[in-house]
Amino acid sequence: MSEDKISRRRFIETGAGGLGALTLGVRDIFAAEPPDDQSGDGKVRIAVVQQHSVPGAVDNNRAKALANAKEALEGGADIILFHEELLVGYVDNMKELAEEADGPTSRAFQSLLAGSDSLVLWGLTERDGDKYYIAATLVGAAGVLTNYRKTHLWWKAEGLRHEPSFYEAGNELVTFPVKGHKCGVMICYDGAFPEMTRAYANLDCGMLFWLNNRGARGHAELTKLAKTNSMIMAAACVCGENELGNRCRGGSNITDHDGSLLAEVWDREGIIYADVVPGAAAAARNNNPLYKGRRGDLYCLYE
Repeated sequence: MSEDKISRRRFIETGAGGLGALTLGVRDIFAAEPPDDQSGDGKVRIAVVQQHSVPGAVDNNRAKALANAKEALEGGADIILFHEELLVGYVDNMKELAEEADGPTSRAFQSLLAGSDSLVLWGLTERDGDKYYIAATLVGAAGVLTNYRKTHLWWKAEGLRHEPSFYEAGNELVTFPVKGHKCGVMICYDGAFPEMTRAYANLDCGMLFWLNNRGARGHAELTKLAKTNSMIMAAACVCGENELGNRCRGGSNITDHDGSLLAEVWDREGIIYADVVPGAAAAARNNNPLYKGRRGDLYCLYE
């Protein structure tokens, strides 16, 4: 189903190594309205949905997501990004609520996208036989186009958020086209490893989509990854209360390939938009000393 996949070994060989830790931070609310210009050569309109999904309330969460996707389509979005574990979250009866990649929610998005070239990338709690995955599923008018499974499971927690107790880890990176531009995807803890973004840059991706289900994400966490790799990045995060009653501030954002902020939303539900030019990211990467000076042949010797 995917246009391109990469094995663990190839990931190590193409990974960055030694990029250092990211700077964490928060920012005041800044949410862009849909831009007036809904066309333009080489442009892609990204919509990121920040949604309060109640853990376990699958039907209500699905209905809200479909309404948000409809609004984003009316705003001219080419691709609509939702957060990790969109419908289910972290609940005791996860296995009862999980769906297959081409289950009812993907089919509902498919129906919504009928007659459109737009795409929806959403956070699935996936059931595949007797195995379960945290996944990101790409849906178009033709149905499921590809499905990425989280490759780094969060382990430094007890209870429901000790992910290896409940889920299998994926073993492949996945790329896909949006209006002819190659894109990548990662989920939450994946992005803590700078090798992920670097590997997608090495795969010639111009855009990287990051699904999250945590207290907050924010532009500050994407700045260095985007700038170092000349990568347009979009991050979706949940807002509202989580399964423990803790507040999630969100911080969903769209960051340009030079690390500059294009749109961001905090502390509320909402949809942010940005028109981006993926071709500019590829051109900038060729002249980026933080990318071109890498020694992948050297770093892989120490993995």
